[in-house]
Amino acid sequence: MVSVFIGTSLDGFIARPNGDLDFLPPGGGEPHGYDEFIASVDAIVIGRKTFETVLTLGPWPYGDYSCTCADW
Repeated sequence: MVSVFIGTSLDGFIARPNGDLDFLPPGGGEPHGYDEFIASVDAIVIGRKTFETVLTLGPWPYGDYSCTCADW
């Protein structure tokens, strides 16, 4: 099974044209099911740009999950 969990802006984008994620609330905002979702997966597939962005945000947020980086 494949599942997707993604933060999007109201206009349907996952990042601003310059790559900024400033529309996402600091710390994730109110509870929205992420903790339950991440507990239900075995591996993560992440795009290269997202991977590079995540590396700038602080500690690696995905713990020991197997992570594959795709360059679409």
